[in-house]
Amino acid sequence: MMAAKTPVKAYNDGLVQLCREKASASSFGARRSPERPEDLDVLCTLAYHEQSRRTQDAEYASQMGYRLDRKISTRRPPGLAVDTQCSALIGSVLYHINDVDQTSSELYLSLTEVRRFA
Repeated sequence: MMAAKTPVKAYNDGLVQLCREKASASSFGARRSPERPEDLDVLCTLAYHEQSRRTQDAEYASQMGYRLDRKISTRRPPGLAVDTQCSALIGSVLYHINDVDQTSSELYLSLTEVRRFA
């Protein structure tokens, strides 16, 4: 008797680039927000699946002091630590990663839109 195969999860909603901001400071030393994609170091590009935003997700985001614009899941990239210091670029929209839930094989990212690049 053959063991049942675990279905492979599909990540077919698009591509996300996980990034870190390049170090840049204003003339008085304040940290600057990236103004163009060139201000970002791309760590990796992954396919993602759009997750539904449940009521409890929005309530949690509100309690933590951020707005939940998008929630996605993707495969966990080997050897790469993804945290809230990273950003996510989907198309021309830059998102701040507010929360990272992870399993041994997946990442679940809670995103807030930061800006749209031209």
